[in-house]
Amino acid sequence: MADPEIKSYEPHHESQSAAVTESRPARLALMAVAFAFLGIFLLLPLIIVFNEAFAKGIGAYTEALSSADTRSAIRLTLLVAAISVPLNIVFGISAAWAIAKFEFKGKAFLTTLIDLPFSVSPVIS
Repeated sequence: MADPEIKSYEPHHESQSAAVTESRPARLALMAVAFAFLGIFLLLPLIIVFNEAFAKGIGAYTEALSSADTRSAIRLTLLVAAISVPLNIVFGISAAWAIAKFEFKGKAFLTTLIDLPFSVSPVIS
């Protein structure tokens, strides 16, 4: 026999729609503006870059990739990435664990060093 004190939960439909204050046309207009900015500042430059890149045809790329210097540069890039990514993962997780778990002298300095690349322009570094 069910306890009469316990009632099932019934969501209030009024409170669900109360969170959205804009009308449907206003929401669609805001979404259109957001997608327009996305298209102008992301997609349009990307299309222009690819258009310019393939202006001379794909032959320029196959010629560049057939060069021994290009293949050597690609191998070096992959080697450096294969070494640096695992090292960054190990040191990053270790630093995050130490910062979150322990209080130690120099903790603020370590946090500052970690945050520094995000606050300094790539041109300077």
